[in-house]
Amino acid sequence: MSSTTAISLVERRHSLLRRLQAQRQVIAQRLGPVSGLNGSYPRSHTMRLLTQQPALIIRLLVGLVTLLRTK
Repeated sequence: MSSTTAISLVERRHSLLRRLQAQRQVIAQRLGPVSGLNGSYPRSHTMRLLTQQPALIIRLLVGLVTLLRTK
């Protein structure tokens, strides 16, 4: 590979990275500000519910089992 081709590839890579960053910024602006607990993922909310509310989870499971057994 010649040095001209290598420079061209580096320039193309940097150009692509700039375009991707610009697209990410546009998407972030369209989505608006992050809401919720520190912008965490939904699965984090689920795990927090499971670990911090075990009595609620047990009641839900018992209710589900009862519902399934009566049908």
